[in-house]
Amino acid sequence: METIVIAEDHKLILDGYLMLINKIGDLKVVGTASDGEEAIELIEQHRPDYLILDLHMPKVNGLDVMKHINDCFLSTKVIIISMFGDSSIHRQVVRLGAKGYILKHSDSEEFLLAIDLVRNGKSYYSPAIFEEQSKVKVIPGSTPVVPMANLTSREKEILTLIAQGYTNKEIAEKLHVSHKTIDSHRTNLMKKIGVRNITGLVKYAMANGYDV
Repeated sequence: METIVIAEDHKLILDGYLMLINKIGDLKVVGTASDGEEAIELIEQHRPDYLILDLHMPKVNGLDVMKHINDCFLSTKVIIISMFGDSSIHRQVVRLGAKGYILKHSDSEEFLLAIDLVRNGKSYYSPAIFEEQSKVKVIPGSTPVVPMANLTSREKEILTLIAQGYTNKEIAEKLHVSHKTIDSHRTNLMKKIGVRNITGLVKYAMANGYDV
């Protein structure tokens, strides 16, 4: 069974994370930390597979916790959770190796989606970090019903790559086309499917059996 440590200094939020992770079944929480020092101690003690990390922690902040993981050559995969979607912070955590970055106002479905993608060797960064559009709102516990869109084979290929965590630049390189071409395809996909951001595209792909 894979293991995870959660570093979050607000107990009510921590309890919410625990409740969601306990639903996963094959992922065991081996420790929780209320500050950065505790997080480092737990990581050294348990060597967890994953770490949910609040950037703004007492004593030692999230960036320094990540630097410690890198300095010690630990293989723990980090998913950052923050109140803020500052793109400069995002660049820093990506450089430090974060596999995921979501915002605290994200819904439970996006939280679980990020964990699932990271556990499958991919990355997930909340679309809210890159765009000002509102996220697709989903009622907790509900299953979004999205009719099958009439997609071309190329659109299906690009949608699959988006859902697998590839960036537009990576998709363009993989398909030997321009970045603008992928941007255009992504815009058309969102129009056809009826969503407003990447989260919506990924949810659609997962709901309709794409190879995510």
